[in-house]
Amino acid sequence: MGTGRFYGPYGEVAGQVVEQLTQHDPRRIGPFEVLGRLGSGGMGLVYLARSASGRRVAIKTVRTELAEDQLFRVRFTREVEAARAVSGFYTAAVVDADPRAAVPWLATAYVPAPSLEEIVTECGPVPVQAVRWLAAGVAEALQSIHGAGLVHRDLKPSNVLVLEDGPRVIDFGIASGVSNTRLTMTNVAVGTPAYMSPEQARDSRSVTGASDIFSLASTLVFAATGHAPFHGANPVETVFMLLREGPDLEGLPEALRPLIDSCMRMAAEERPTPADLQAQLAPHLFGAGSDDSGTVSAWLPSTAVSLIERRRGGRTMRRQHAVAADGAAAGAAVGSGPGAAGGGPGAAAAAGGSALGSVGPGGPPAAGRAASGQDPAASGPGGPGAAVAEWDQGIPPGPPAVGSATGPSGAEGGSAPDGVPGPVSGSSPGAAPDAGPVVSRPAAQPGTPGAGSVQLPGAQVPIGPGPRRPDETGRDAEAAATSGWVRPPAGQDGAQAAQPYAQQPPRPASAAVPSLSSAEPAAPAPSAPHPLARPYGTPGPRHAGNADHGPGQPSAVPPPTGPPLPQHSGVPQSPPPAGPGQAGGPQPGGPQRWRPWRFRMSNDVWGSPVVADELVYVTSFEVHALDVASGRRQFKTREVAWSMAVSGGRVHASDGPSLYALDATDGSERWRLATDGWVYSLQVARGTVVTGTRGGGVQAWEAASGEKLWELTGAQADFETPEAGPVIADGAVCTWADGRLYVLEARTGAERWSYPVGDASATGGVPVRVTSAPDGTLYVCAGSRVFALDAATGRERWRFDAPAAFLCPPAFVPGPGVTGGGIYLADYLGTVYALDSGTGHDRWRIATEPRHSTEPVVTADGLVHLGSGSALYTLDAVSGTPRWRFATGADVVGAPVVADGRVHFGSADHCLYTVDAVGGQLRWKLATGGEITGSPVAVGGVVYACSKDRCVYALDATKGTGQARHSA
Repeated sequence: MGTGRFYGPYGEVAGQVVEQLTQHDPRRIGPFEVLGRLGSGGMGLVYLARSASGRRVAIKTVRTELAEDQLFRVRFTREVEAARAVSGFYTAAVVDADPRAAVPWLATAYVPAPSLEEIVTECGPVPVQAVRWLAAGVAEALQSIHGAGLVHRDLKPSNVLVLEDGPRVIDFGIASGVSNTRLTMTNVAVGTPAYMSPEQARDSRSVTGASDIFSLASTLVFAATGHAPFHGANPVETVFMLLREGPDLEGLPEALRPLIDSCMRMAAEERPTPADLQAQLAPHLFGAGSDDSGTVSAWLPSTAVSLIERRRGGRTMRRQHAVAADGAAAGAAVGSGPGAAGGGPGAAAAAGGSALGSVGPGGPPAAGRAASGQDPAASGPGGPGAAVAEWDQGIPPGPPAVGSATGPSGAEGGSAPDGVPGPVSGSSPGAAPDAGPVVSRPAAQPGTPGAGSVQLPGAQVPIGPGPRRPDETGRDAEAAATSGWVRPPAGQDGAQAAQPYAQQPPRPASAAVPSLSSAEPAAPAPSAPHPLARPYGTPGPRHAGNADHGPGQPSAVPPPTGPPLPQHSGVPQSPPPAGPGQAGGPQPGGPQRWRPWRFRMSNDVWGSPVVADELVYVTSFEVHALDVASGRRQFKTREVAWSMAVSGGRVHASDGPSLYALDATDGSERWRLATDGWVYSLQVARGTVVTGTRGGGVQAWEAASGEKLWELTGAQADFETPEAGPVIADGAVCTWADGRLYVLEARTGAERWSYPVGDASATGGVPVRVTSAPDGTLYVCAGSRVFALDAATGRERWRFDAPAAFLCPPAFVPGPGVTGGGIYLADYLGTVYALDSGTGHDRWRIATEPRHSTEPVVTADGLVHLGSGSALYTLDAVSGTPRWRFATGADVVGAPVVADGRVHFGSADHCLYTVDAVGGQLRWKLATGGEITGSPVAVGGVVYACSKDRCVYALDATKGTGQARHSA
């Protein structure tokens, strides 16, 4: 698909994949023909549309609850009229709007162009003359904006697009209607701390146009130096630096200092006006002998010009490996209008056209990294390897992908046959959900040839674990533990003593809620990866294993220390060698010598291992059961298994249209049945199997016999992923339908109660997540809101509203807050919250890196652990005080597991890490041949993990693969 930027006063939708319309979407809005969905933002749904003359526009519609707010509608009407009066050459005009419609809407123009932030990130700081050229254009834009009675309030590099004939300023004016959603975590101001003015930091409601001049100067500093003038470790430090210290102008050319100094005067009345700036800059730009063409080639370096030309020429969407090779970097802020908190955690890394969603208070980016320099890796609906063409006419070529996915890499001994489905893929938060009653989605058309994905008739998304990709990450990726939330100096490894937080230097932070560390991992080696599926907007994997090896062949990445791991590949092998004085096999009644092992599959492995009754169960097209002691396979199924749950001595699994149960010991079949739908979610508890099927179905089955207990139709069909499916909670089934959370009796399906949590539009395009707690409460995340509901009656005990959406369910810890009890969760911007479980009061909150994980935070022994971006963070549960941060070479995968004072976790840099839970020192790490999949499991002093190198690993929890371990 093609990609571009739809920009205007309401912000930008960058690199947006367009979805096919559902039966609930309008076919016309005002005079425009609606072509597809772009996503959902803080205001509501966003559509791609076309005028009668063929002009393409982006139309933002207003959510029902906002449209019903008369105060909002009055303000919306007034500010739309003001924005329509802005007609300057360097601004993005409003094409049309109807604020008085039943569903108010606003249409803005479509222009493909990179942002200034993206240009500087990819091509480096721009020359002095280019800075002046940009300053003149932005000053003229501000003159138009101020002339209409508006103040921008959030001028920054990501809100300046650069075209051949000059810059364009986006996201001006219309922000107050939802300004509360754009507050930083400090609640000090609307805007971005790194670029706001001092008076805006004190009181954003009373600023004048002079505030925008200060922000312009800060933006120009970034353009000339590559860093913001104010950068703290978090928003509080950034604002403190803004109010108490001078700007960081290191690297600023002397020729620009008079311009910057005049615009950054602390007294607003002493700053020049936009007209003054234009008069001051004109002699430098169009003096005698200068190039007065006014085009970008006269000012910017050739690399930047090429980037602009590629965007204008429709070559933005390249194959994903080209994006990675070019180092896709921070782009224009996604949904940087209402509901976006700035250009950091909510900014799009859209250099290569990653699939990104509009962002609002409840809508996280659909994919990609934040504007911290991380590269995105998300797939289009065609799947990896599919040809991606410019979408000149804006017409969706077939059904959209709710979540990008890739196909199976092959069945045993070869490629997967046609028609063999893969595992269920996730949906994207940027993909706009249906606003009306939930119904089955339209049938999908076959996927792009060669895409490697499997498209099932009637299914909207391609599925499968995906083909293997060449290694993109060096095996020596930097990883270290610190207590100061920044990467330690070169040469310091994770085993060294942690430095005090005060000794760590601050990092630039240009985001509205910047991370406590913006430190970057070591740059990966260029490669040609294919994107893989991720649940609703988690960034796709950027690293993968080495080339395939046949069964029984050694892995391409050996363990870094210790003896080679015993290998198995489904072929009978001799037991691993015994240690000195030990017999070759287990000896009843005496000590046994156990050694780490790995088992290599013939196909891709996905998900997390399950350990039960001395067996390890994994899914690799089939269910495989491995002996925990030797790693030898006990059995494997002949049937495909995309989802699996082990309970009650049975393995319950589904190949999609069928549900079956096996004996957990020998794999013999207990029962099998057809489900009349494609199973995407499977849970087992208290003798009941609960499945979610595509099209809004929820079923309950007797676990022992397979007898159907009850069935529900019309449940939510917007997020058909394992994480978003129905939840079994304390003898009840929780499911989401028609904007309400329904709690049903697990055995009968009878309704206990329901509660209005809002539909997918109200939640900002993310699914509802539920946690059942032993205190008799259901804790529910619905977009940016958290509810505490009485589990028996559904009565609301309290609710909490956050600035950004939660992708993960809450984590409950019993006890009062003074002992570490409470509710812990993290939003997609990476802000971690500790809420009082009795009142919902915010005890503390702390910002980490942008977090797209659907896994809950992990609490243990008075500490809170979570993976955010490419680092593992640990906080004190009582106070929120940062304890340590451990940086890896790529995104942290899955959830960490804590056992015996150690934290085990995996990363997309191919490594499994074990660090000290208290101090964060590295104990050991294992470099595998691919990304770690799912979450590791720690049982009985052994850590089990799966990797995309097709191997299952069993490692000594204390020493990794270093030495043998004795066990009774």
